[in-house]
Amino acid sequence: MDIGNQLRNLLEQAGITQKQLAKDLNIAATTLNGYVQNRRQPDAKTVIRLASYFHTTTDYIYGITTIKEPLSSPYNAQERHLVKIFRGIPEDKRPLYIETGLAFSNSGRKKKS
Repeated sequence: MDIGNQLRNLLEQAGITQKQLAKDLNIAATTLNGYVQNRRQPDAKTVIRLASYFHTTTDYIYGITTIKEPLSSPYNAQERHLVKIFRGIPEDKRPLYIETGLAFSNSGRKKKS
């Protein structure tokens, strides 16, 4: 893991200083410098905050991937909620859930015609 190299690149691309980033994340500038110089490793919460700040992924911060942009979800918030509900339904009840959804979907189409 070369978190320091990733952070240096992100700071340069964003055009901000370590001091500004430390202030924005409310962490000590010396702590951040330790991350940038690879003298210390951030905890998981800090990596998540860094990824969020730079609009990237934790995998990018850790140097696991070179893809900076997070993968976008093909679903909106309501669709993700429906998937979460579906996954919480016992396997034997899922066909009923699907049939109910199809009935609502078909009734909406018939009214528009």
